[in-house]
This record gives sequence, structure tokens and C-alpha cells, in this order.
Amino acid sequence: MSLANKYRPKTFDEMIGQEHIINILKAQMKARDTVHHNYLLFWPRGTGKTSSARLIAKGLNCLNLQDGNPCNECANCKMINDWSTIDYVEIDAASHTWVDNIREEIVDKIIYPPTALKKKIYVIDEVHMLSKGAFNALLKTIEEPKSDIAFILATTDIHKVLETIISRCQVFNYKKVPNEIMVQHLEEICKKENLQYTKEALDIIANISEGCVRDAIKYVDQVSILWNLNEENVSGFLWVVGEATIKELLSTIKTYDREEIFKQLDKINDHWIDFTQFTKQIIGYIDEHLLEDTDFLISCSDIFSDISYTIKWFPSPVLAYKVAVNKRLEKQGAITPTEKPKKTTVVEKPVEKVEKKEEAKPEPEKVEIKEEPKEEKVPEEPKSEPETKPEKPTTSEWKIAEEKYPEIWQDVIANLGKPTVQSNLKDQTLIEKIENNEVEVIVISKIAEMLINNAENKKLIEEELSKKLGWPIILKITFEKKEDYFARKMWL
Repeated sequence: MSLANKYRPKTFDEMIGQEHIINILKAQMKARDTVHHNYLLFWPRGTGKTSSARLIAKGLNCLNLQDGNPCNECANCKMINDWSTIDYVEIDAASHTWVDNIREEIVDKIIYPPTALKKKIYVIDEVHMLSKGAFNALLKTIEEPKSDIAFILATTDIHKVLETIISRCQVFNYKKVPNEIMVQHLEEICKKENLQYTKEALDIIANISEGCVRDAIKYVDQVSILWNLNEENVSGFLWVVGEATIKELLSTIKTYDREEIFKQLDKINDHWIDFTQFTKQIIGYIDEHLLEDTDFLISCSDIFSDISYTIKWFPSPVLAYKVAVNKRLEKQGAITPTEKPKKTTVVEKPVEKVEKKEEAKPEPEKVEIKEEPKEEKVPEEPKSEPETKPEKPTTSEWKIAEEKYPEIWQDVIANLGKPTVQSNLKDQTLIEKIENNEVEVIVISKIAEMLINNAENKKLIEEELSKKLGWPIILKITFEKKEDYFARKMWL
């Protein structure tokens, strides 16, 4: 038996990282005689949705509840655990997509009462895969269920589930398990399995699992064949790197030494590291340590965001890294230490020639010409706008803007002229509200928040919004966690 199945939670108390849901479910199990709900469990894969569905099924039928937890010892619990009753049915919607499947499995059989359990339970996994006809066939049954029947739906994509189905269920939003909790859970498993491990190795596994408990335990199971989960074994077996390697590469990038950076990348490539996963690891590290060296790490986030989009087009992934790093260093005017002496000696020797060149080249004039129009244009814009447009939009302008929030925002982002900023803001920001001269923008990622709060970027966005709307505006930025935002929108 795999470790993922062996350590699947058998009670609500064994679930990790979902306390906001577990406490409610335990309370409902205690009051189960008055509960006649359908359940919809959604969000990331591997966070316990299917396990919770089985626990709810056992909780609603258990003959000897233990503080809201199923006992796993009574006849009803054992029948569900052993799959030895026709009153507990699990349906995989991915392979039972069509309306005929739903009629055969549910609609035609639901008229019969339970044969052994208190309640007949139907668990439909990946419910978003059902066709529209299948949803419609299921709708009436879910809308008016009998007291001895309960439906438990699970999905990783709630946006594909019909709103009429969602409105008839109790909805529970699962979340990714934080790394600290994940590492503690993996430590307990290692101790029970008598496996040697290091904290650094479990940190690597927690990071690459991205909050998915099933993946994390699967990785432990893979490396457990070596009986020692240290950093070297985990990195070699899973083709990933430790935090020390990420720190070393970022430190090398900070020196602007191309030759040394390329040597570091070649060294990583020689260890057969999965560069696609490596990119995710670095972006995760930057997000976690952003406040430690904000300017430098934001610059690095631009490099690795570009790599994440372009790496699939390169036959050699390490080449994608070298190209992206080289472009960034050239853009910043950085040179390697070996190139510096050549440029400095050329400047120092011909002193007289340098003076003549400076006289011939109208460099100071160019600087003055560039600066003057900038100084004139900045004060002119706010002066001219109030003359032609009122500071506050009219009622008709307000209505037009409100109807076209997504279109307006995408047009503004498309006109920024900064590919990295555009790629980060495109799917991580959106207009929440436009009121008079103020435009409120919701941001759902930390990197996007840092980019949009950059003074230059913010000013550019305000200018583009003003042109688009036709009146001067002020940008108001609000950060909200992605899961909280979608949960809030779902209930609107």
C-alpha cells in the first residue's frame, strides 16, 4: 500500500491545514439528525476533499460518534471503509460525464431507501466534468433530496459548476497546506515508518508539493526506498535543488558576472535538475523572502517570470536561463569583471582625444533638450484636462465605465510597454470599483502588488487610465488573497 493511502485521514482530527472547515463539519456531525444538506467541496488538488467526503459519509452514518469523528469500529463505518455496501456510492465524473450515466447511477436508483446505512450517500468527484445535460438531470434530485439521502460533490474548478447546483449546496473552500504544517506532518510519517530524514530535505519536498498533501507524501514514498531522506537524496531523486543552491545562484546574479553565472547554471544542469520545477522553486523563494532585498528580488522576479513563459520553446532549458539573464544584464548596463579593465584603460589613455570628442558630440545639449520638454509637459497635462473635462465624471460616463471594467483594464495593461509588468498584472489584478476620480484595483499576488506599487509603474497606469476614461484619476490598490477573493466573488 502506498503511503498516501496508508496515511489517508480516518477522522476529522487527522486532517491538516483545513481547521476552518473541520470544526464546522464536526459540529454538523453531532447535530446530524437535523442536518439535511448537500455538500460542495472545492479548490486545490490533494488537500483532502475526497477524504473529507468519506469522513462526512461515515459521520452521517456512524453508530458511535467520538466528538464528531467517526469511530471506524461500528458496522456502518466498516461497511464504508470496506466498500461492502450499495448505500455508499462514489462516482468519478470524469469517466461518467453524460446524462445517461447520471440517470443510471443516481436518478433511477435514488427512489429506493437505504438497505443497511442510515443515509444513502452519493459522492461525485470532479463534478465540474459533468455535461450540461448531466447537471440538469442531477439538479432536481439535489434540489429536493429525501431525508435519508445526501450528496457530496468535490471539484478543483468550481467556476465550471452551474450556479443552480452551487446554490443548493453547503460550500466549503479548501486551501493549500502551509509549508510549516506540511513539514510537521511529513516528520510524523517518517518517524512512524522509521525513516531517517533531515529538516532541509522535508522543506524541499514541502516547497515543490505546493500545498498538496498527496504529492508531498508521494515524494516521501519515492525517496523512502533509500531509507534516508537527506537533501542530496531528495534533490537527486526528484531532480530539484535545495534552498542553498537557490541562494547561491541569486548571489551570483547580484555580482553581474556573466561568466560566473553561466558556470553556476552549467553546474546545476550537470546534476540533471528539472529547470521547469527549478523556476517555480526560485519564484516561490523570491515571494517568501521579498522584503529582505526588495529591489534586487523584484528584478530577479522579472528574469524568472520571463523564463517561465519562454522555457518551453528552448530545446535546452539551461539556454533559456542564459538568454534571459544575459538580456537583463545588458539592459541594466552590467559588465563582467574581466571586461571592466578594457573599458577603463581606453578612457584613461587618450585624455586629449576624449576632450575633443566631448566638444564634437552635443551630449550636454541632448540632455538639456530631453529634460526641458519633460518639465514643461508634466505641469501642462493636469492644467489642460480640467478645462476640457470636469474633474468628476458625468452619470453617463460612470455607467459606461462600470459596464466595461475588464475591457478597460486589459487595454490599459496592453499599453504599458513593459512585458514583465504586463504578464504579472494581466491575470493577477482587476478593477473592483470606479468612483469619481478614484479607481480601486484588487491585487491577488505579492509580486503583482510590488510591481503595481512601484512609483513609475503606478504613474504610468494612472496616465493610461486617465486617457482611457477621459478624466484624471487616482489609483487605489487593495491586496486580497486569491482564495479569499474567489470565495467572496462566489457569494456575491
